[in-house]
Amino acid sequence: MQINQIHLKNFKGFEDNTFQFNPQFNVLIGDNGTGKTAILDALAVSVSSYVLGIGQAQARGILKEEVRRQDFGDSLEPQLPVIISTHGEIESQKIQWQRVKKSLESRTTVKEAKQLIEIAKSHNQQVSQGKPVILPVISYHGTGRLWKERRQTLNTRPKASRMSGYFNSLEPVSNSKIFLEWFKTMEIAAIQKKIETTRVEVVKEAIINCIPDLETVFFDVIEDTLASVKIEQDKRYTLHYDLLSDGFKNMIGMVADIAYRCVTLNPHLNEQALYKTNGIVLIDEIDLHLHPKWQKRIINDFKRTFPRIQFIVTTHSPFIVQSLQSDEVINLDKATDSDFFRKSIEEIAERDMGVPDVERSQRFKDMMTVAQRYYQLLEEGKKSENDAKIVLIKAELDELSKRYSDDPAYTAFLNMERLARLGQ
Repeated sequence: MQINQIHLKNFKGFEDNTFQFNPQFNVLIGDNGTGKTAILDALAVSVSSYVLGIGQAQARGILKEEVRRQDFGDSLEPQLPVIISTHGEIESQKIQWQRVKKSLESRTTVKEAKQLIEIAKSHNQQVSQGKPVILPVISYHGTGRLWKERRQTLNTRPKASRMSGYFNSLEPVSNSKIFLEWFKTMEIAAIQKKIETTRVEVVKEAIINCIPDLETVFFDVIEDTLASVKIEQDKRYTLHYDLLSDGFKNMIGMVADIAYRCVTLNPHLNEQALYKTNGIVLIDEIDLHLHPKWQKRIINDFKRTFPRIQFIVTTHSPFIVQSLQSDEVINLDKATDSDFFRKSIEEIAERDMGVPDVERSQRFKDMMTVAQRYYQLLEEGKKSENDAKIVLIKAELDELSKRYSDDPAYTAFLNMERLARLGQ
């Protein structure tokens, strides 16, 4: 399953816009407020049309607050209808579907998404008959994926339908409890039955593939949490999930969630579940809490680990943009057509992401501005014979020198110049 194009009309800030997508990786960039997350939300509404045909998972409709408002000066009026129209593919079949909200109080229509819903119903029926149909992964990881995380009591989970892989799949605030409980259940079952659980090994493989220097992952039944063994300078460290940094936890959480859904939806694929499962994964701010060294490699790690899944993500990181091909970037600020892997971080940040003078900090630039003004005042004071003006100049010089009094060398240099030119 993949999305080739989406057309948005009156959805959030988009009046009438169309976006094309690469079949594997797509990264949305742009300033805050340009609509990166809005596109992900629209895509979530679109792909949830498939979930409508399953019945065991909650679908996503267009919300009242997602209706675009037009400002007419004296009033702010909702613009209707809201239309999300999608061109995509499923099982090598090209299809088109649409979701519409006709009024503020109406539900989002499903009639125009009937073809996709019927395909999902067919998949559901095949699953109920035990047939080895390959189900697509659908998942949304929002920026709130770590905000509500807390230590939780983990229970074991009873054997469930393959369709349970869609549970909470479109909730942007993730809940790690689902995959942690599944992991615990599988590990305990493997110990009790003294067998190797292929599905757990597949999830472990995904995590190890995407996290540098990680040797293995296991469930610590004594501490009742996921644990990992990391190698640093030839030494092994055991790290528990609850005590990990946000960046580490974020990576494990995303990768494990996607891999867990792959093996749950398609257990018959065994060790090939990561490589043969297709689908669509949405990630808002994929660089969230990640060290730059991880940002530089995460895209290639995801491509290698989940080669048939289409990713549509957002980022503010030039390190991530640098790892992309030109057709993998959707710049909401301006058109881009260059190969980013050939550019320096400074070029990407300044030319493609609109950050001026990236080689210098804002503080340094402010200090230069103050110094220039300081020298200008010194020249004016040197030439002036007006006592009142000289008093004003000295007062402004005093004020300027105070701004960076925490930098003794800078302040001393300004004062020396003042003494040399004005004598006071």
